[in-house]
Amino acid sequence: MIRLRDIGVDRMMIRKNIGQASLLFAFLAVALFAFGWVRVWVVKLLDMGKFQTIIEQFRDYEKFAPVSFDALFTYTGRVGMTFDEPIVILCTVIWCVARGSDVVSGELGRGTLEMLLSQPISRTRFILSHATVSIAGLITLCVLLWAGMTVGIETTTLTETIPPPSMRVPFLGFELPLTNDAPTEISFGMSERVNPLTYTAAVFHLFAFGFFLLGMSSCFSSFDRYRWRTIGGVMTVYVIQLVMFGLGKAAESLSWLQSMSFFNCYRPQKMTGLVRDGDLWSPWNLTTPMGDGTYPPLSYPGLLLIMGAILYLVAIVRFEKRDLPAPL
Repeated sequence: MIRLRDIGVDRMMIRKNIGQASLLFAFLAVALFAFGWVRVWVVKLLDMGKFQTIIEQFRDYEKFAPVSFDALFTYTGRVGMTFDEPIVILCTVIWCVARGSDVVSGELGRGTLEMLLSQPISRTRFILSHATVSIAGLITLCVLLWAGMTVGIETTTLTETIPPPSMRVPFLGFELPLTNDAPTEISFGMSERVNPLTYTAAVFHLFAFGFFLLGMSSCFSSFDRYRWRTIGGVMTVYVIQLVMFGLGKAAESLSWLQSMSFFNCYRPQKMTGLVRDGDLWSPWNLTTPMGDGTYPPLSYPGLLLIMGAILYLVAIVRFEKRDLPAPL
């Protein structure tokens, strides 16, 4: 049975973790919100027709893209690419690795872990208090990115050029204008073409990806006493997995490497297409397989959440049985 005194200590630990993470969170929150807003605004700078003509020249490299080129020819698809932008991934990785690596090895390195554990709190509750703040911060960062995108969608005005009617000449392959009228321009709000609710599943994918990284970082931290070594180990695994995923996409003979990389479970762009084969389908489905995959769409973030929870469990078990080294 949990005593009130234990709950008070947990609150103290949560306040302590919030204080430690507040500055990093503030910087990342501003960066993600602003980037989500600006990224949507940048979409209006490229004419859709010219953009499509340029992209068509790179059809041979479509396999390296996180989504099919046909999806990029829609405003929904181009805005959805925000979740695959390096800045979004980098901010998520920074938060998760910084917070996860700090839970044990960070406190050991500062020489404060023994003092904290001298309070009436179990080691399990110590890790769970830290995880509560880290996960809550991750959820808030994901929502702030989505909020920035929503503001961008609601405030951005698009302009499209409508060419005069023309007729394609058979066998010659060129367009013959039917009138002498100049092309006309029309303006409309992006919200008429893009619905922010379309990206709810993509936000969930980003959270699941970050939760897995939090679990992995916390697991590494529970085994080591030096935070720099913990961060190095996590980033080594991250880079190896990223290289495996890239090689699996580049060479068909190495496609099996993709299934061994956790990046294969991060598919936010796939969740923005709500129409497949003319029928509506749900990105939250657990029964209908995706068009290019064996498993239903919700199973991919589900795997990340399960693996993250297992890694957190390993971290708790390891920390409970571990002898703490004397502070240097």
